[in-house]
Amino acid sequence: MMIQRCSSWAKQRLLVRSPAGLTLIEALVVVVMIGILAAIATPSWLQYQLNQEVKAGRDELRQAILQAQNNAITHREAWRFSLRQVDNRLEWAIHPNSIDSQNALGWNVLSPKLMLDNADTTLRSRNGIRYVRFGFQGEVECCLGTVTLDSKNGAARNQCVVISTLIGATRNGNEHSVPNDSDRYCY
Repeated sequence: MMIQRCSSWAKQRLLVRSPAGLTLIEALVVVVMIGILAAIATPSWLQYQLNQEVKAGRDELRQAILQAQNNAITHREAWRFSLRQVDNRLEWAIHPNSIDSQNALGWNVLSPKLMLDNADTTLRSRNGIRYVRFGFQGEVECCLGTVTLDSKNGAARNQCVVISTLIGATRNGNEHSVPNDSDRYCY
């Protein structure tokens, strides 16, 4: 009788789940599942962050171009937006057109993860510095153009700022798989 009682008590004890937590196997299964989900999600998350970085750089350049245009109108003289590459980093500045780009002060550094896509950037260039010049009424003097940014590892979609009309209208653009009429992929 005692043996039966012990064995039935032991059986009941084994069948009842402990509310104290997970077993080792259950914990391992949860950890493995979290690892698999992280392995699936990480590349997408990194791609998203890289795309956001390129967009932020594009937005910074567009704001600088608009600021140069605004300064031209406010000061009633020609102003210039200049962009250069120094030691593998991009720098931009806005300054009066009377000051040569080489001598301009206040160069701002873009994110070190970004680079200029030279094939799709069509701004005028002098002495290795690309620029767009605005007249005293904010109009584009000379030529329209595009500034195209890419990530240094090439994994993000290119983003660009397009100066699209002679009155100085600018717009954001991004990379397409088919070129436009000017054989540019960022528009």
